[in-house]
Amino acid sequence: MNEFDLDRIGGHAGLDALLDEVLACGELALSHQGRGAGTHAEKKPDMSPVTEADRAVEARLRTHLMMRYPRAGFFGEESGEQDGADGLRFIVDPIDGTRAFIRGLSTWSILLGLEAEGEPVLGVALMPARRELFVGVKGRGAHLNGRPLHVSKIERLEDSLLCHGGLSQFTAGGCLPILPKLASATYTQRGFADFENYRQLLLGHADAVVDPDIKAYDVAPAAVLVREAGGRFSSFTGEETIHGGSALASNGLVHDELVALCGGA
Repeated sequence: MNEFDLDRIGGHAGLDALLDEVLACGELALSHQGRGAGTHAEKKPDMSPVTEADRAVEARLRTHLMMRYPRAGFFGEESGEQDGADGLRFIVDPIDGTRAFIRGLSTWSILLGLEAEGEPVLGVALMPARRELFVGVKGRGAHLNGRPLHVSKIERLEDSLLCHGGLSQFTAGGCLPILPKLASATYTQRGFADFENYRQLLLGHADAVVDPDIKAYDVAPAAVLVREAGGRFSSFTGEETIHGGSALASNGLVHDELVALCGGA
């Protein structure tokens, strides 16, 4: 597997600057939460919530990225897309898990991904409430607060722990028929939602994640992190993409079985 050339973002110094900015955004989000941002949430046209923290974090990240990488593209959940000219595109979900943020749960995160020529090559996920920073770079491994991450070694789906998102995702994605199949095909299931699902997979506590009805900004970092931790990431049909509208992530050993179950959904 070819490594991503960090010189395209300024080398290790450039990566460190990105991580510093994400950490600063984490403090910004926590300060908004402490001032009650979650109590003033609005609903977007798709009925998903948005707070002043979502907008403030994305605005800060977008400003930093466009100043430092003016030729790169940008895709943010709140502010949309901007074309680039150098094959790089940053993808941002400023508060992944806004519902959790609103309710004071610790599962929300700040997600920053980078595509090079359409391929996810860098993934950063910060969980500010837990002081956990996940970083993955193509060909360079995945780490949590500097410690290497490795997926589990469970070999059979029937022995696996499966994570999933909110049940409304299955209804919105037209995937309700796969729920009983997944329930009978796996040993146990847990609905953590948000990046927490992928966190459990990366820590080796879970063996697979089923994530229907998603956008690229929901999973751009997870795709890199999971692959660099030794696992696999694809759409329900098995295509290795973050743009398929659905996501399957696993330790790799149970992935083909998952695709067989979910591919027709």
